[in-house]
Amino acid sequence: MTAKYRNFSYTAKREYRNKVLFIIFLVVFVFFVYTLFTSYLLKTYRLKTDAMYPAISSGDMILGTPIYNPSFSAKRGDLVLIKDSASEKSPFFKRSVNAVVGFFTFQLFQPFDLQNSDFYSIRRIIGLPGDTVYMENFVLHIKTKDSEHFLTEFELAQKNYDIEIKDLPRHWDSSLPFSGSYPKTLLKEDEYFVLCDNRIFTDDSRLWGAISADKKISGKIILKYWPLKEFKSY
Repeated sequence: MTAKYRNFSYTAKREYRNKVLFIIFLVVFVFFVYTLFTSYLLKTYRLKTDAMYPAISSGDMILGTPIYNPSFSAKRGDLVLIKDSASEKSPFFKRSVNAVVGFFTFQLFQPFDLQNSDFYSIRRIIGLPGDTVYMENFVLHIKTKDSEHFLTEFELAQKNYDIEIKDLPRHWDSSLPFSGSYPKTLLKEDEYFVLCDNRIFTDDSRLWGAISADKKISGKIILKYWPLKEFKSY
């Protein structure tokens, strides 16, 4: 039987206890800083739909920041967080457990699926205040307030992106839902036209209408970090 020095030495026991307490304090401190950081500066999100495919797919992990004011910094092509007004505040216990587990797994796993709580959608800003817009064949056409002519969203975009579209059935009239058309609309002050990159999804301004930045836009996506091979900043 081997006798260990620290089992009999008061000094060794005290040093060992201090090391354990220091490690516990360090973990708690890092977690506290992490919680503050992710609450006010950066947040992680896991996409659950392919609405933003091909840029972001279901299951991808992205990083966003609430420090974003569209009135001053919005650019055509920005990926933004849209807060669902119907979402409910999740229970404190579940949020706390998710926060702890997410901290130690780099947000790759959370035990509680809070689908109806603090729900956000990711959409792309296409139209800005003062624009006149209409959609044809799933592509938005824009006339800025200083222009006399319409240009496509890609000609005006300040960031490169692709969209996903599919051919409609034969004889599908443009007046029918999901037709890839949208009537000519003037965006008022503080109104933005946001769209899915996957235009087959219509849960965007085609359904909601133009959105108010103050009431709906809660932040901006800055990068995709998972899967690692698709790491990309926005």
